[in-house]
Amino acid sequence: MPSPGSGSSSTPSSSNFHLITKALSDYAKQTDIDLTQNPFADQFHKCDSAEAISELLQGRVEAFKDYRDEHCRLIKCLNPVFQFLHVFSATLGDAVPFPPAKAVFVGIDVLLQAASGVSASYDALVEIFDRVGNFLKRLQIYAKIPFTPPMIDIIVQIMLEILSVLALTTTEIKQGRFKKFVKKVFRDNKIETVLQKMDQLIKEESSMAATLAMQGVLAINTKAEINDMLAWLSAPDPSTNHVTAREHCHDGTTTWFVQGVFEEWRSTGSLLWVHGKPGSGKSVLCSMIVEATKAVSDAESALTAYYYFDFRDTAGQGVRGLLTSLLTQLSTKSNRCGNILYDLYSRHGSGSQKPDNRVLKQCLVEMLQLPESPVTYIIMDALDECPNTSGVESPRDHVLKLVNELVSLRLTTLRLCVTSRLESDIIPTLEPLASHVVCLHDQAGQKEAISDYVKFVVASDKRMKKWRVEDIELVIDTLVRKADGMFRWVACQLEMLRKCFPASLRDALHKLPETLDETYGRILLGIEPGNGNREYAHRLLQCVAVAVRPLRVEELAEVLAIQFEAGKPPEYHPGCLHIQFSHRPASARYSD
Repeated sequence: MPSPGSGSSSTPSSSNFHLITKALSDYAKQTDIDLTQNPFADQFHKCDSAEAISELLQGRVEAFKDYRDEHCRLIKCLNPVFQFLHVFSATLGDAVPFPPAKAVFVGIDVLLQAASGVSASYDALVEIFDRVGNFLKRLQIYAKIPFTPPMIDIIVQIMLEILSVLALTTTEIKQGRFKKFVKKVFRDNKIETVLQKMDQLIKEESSMAATLAMQGVLAINTKAEINDMLAWLSAPDPSTNHVTAREHCHDGTTTWFVQGVFEEWRSTGSLLWVHGKPGSGKSVLCSMIVEATKAVSDAESALTAYYYFDFRDTAGQGVRGLLTSLLTQLSTKSNRCGNILYDLYSRHGSGSQKPDNRVLKQCLVEMLQLPESPVTYIIMDALDECPNTSGVESPRDHVLKLVNELVSLRLTTLRLCVTSRLESDIIPTLEPLASHVVCLHDQAGQKEAISDYVKFVVASDKRMKKWRVEDIELVIDTLVRKADGMFRWVACQLEMLRKCFPASLRDALHKLPETLDETYGRILLGIEPGNGNREYAHRLLQCVAVAVRPLRVEELAEVLAIQFEAGKPPEYHPGCLHIQFSHRPASARYSD
């Protein structure tokens, strides 16, 4: 069976010949089975694709007592292994009596036969092969380059590590200790130890000339091609939201997070979930996380990609906007990621065809699973602003599914961060996945940050700083105690309190609204009635609510310049504009 990667067999080094011989001998000692004498081995040479290998072993899988025909989960987990065997089947070829790919193939067949009669072994095997398969997917890129002798040595060692797992598993099944064995394997992290050893083998290869060849396989030649490729994706730009959030960040209010949770997540975490009530500063905190990861990326050659969900941006609220934006950011920061995206672009008629979401997701996974991949930070803000509409699957469901799949990859180089409100459909997905959870309204650091913010505002305001010391302390204490982690609530109360006379300050603090919604209600009721202001405010809010994009100030002013009278069509009166323009109003521009 020819290999897509090499095209021919290779001559083994003496060390490889010894390793293969010893591995086969160790397998026979552990299992009392000689793989070289197994008649099923001859079938391997007849397989010309990964699908052919899968079909050959399909019968073994279907023999399970607990076989789930409707899901075929075991076959799906085995497919990356089959693909690996097919790609590297010619490694050493006929240069050794029993090639390592054939040994793994027969070892899988022996294991499936041994396990088929064992109750409840199906799920356990799925878990084992899922762990191994997720790693092997990272090696598929090596199929695109010619094999070098050092690389062949590494591939052989990886195959033999897999064979050792098969031998251990088969032995435990035959001795009736499989269920206990599986628990022990994962409790003792034996599988992870093997995968770490495989990972180290890949890292050793990074210094070889083969890596340079791999990086240039799909090289993008011109700036024009890059621009065409990015235009093809048409990704939303999250930088506008990021800049806006950064402008609202007050110095020192996120220090507690950077020096605590952030460092722990960066060093050991997988998924960080930050949740809080409306107005608690989640987006501001997210912008700080982005800036902190950018600093780390510059210092440690890591990658950062981020996205802000925004209910005002209907085009970018779903998983497609998220995927295209992440792919764009990673591709512009990494040549290898750019090569992967360019390959996708080329396979879609150099931009003449649009990729579906499934293909975009696979492209992202391929980038994250690149051998010798740097640490990659992916930050998503305001997941709750992704629509949760009725239907089979809402846009939010698709994003939550993507987060679940990314975490399930178990990549040691991936750091995910998601911020959201505590919504009922978000909790059951993110809570069990998150390695770190931050509840803003329960954080002592958040309360301290709010206290610092209030002190800064009071000291900076020419009216507030004239208050008596005891009044200032009372304001700080009251706002921090009642804020419940909400910066926006505090900002609204400060705006109201600054208008108070010192004598009425204590009474005003006693009557503060309890919630942010109640605060907004009081603000609306504070608009003076009888002079048309409430009518104008009502009209403006109607326009803001139905606008397909955020409206500019001059556009809102033009709304007020339209006169509505019963029985007459609306009339536009430029003389009624309530603001002065330094340029022509929007309506004049649109009429050009």
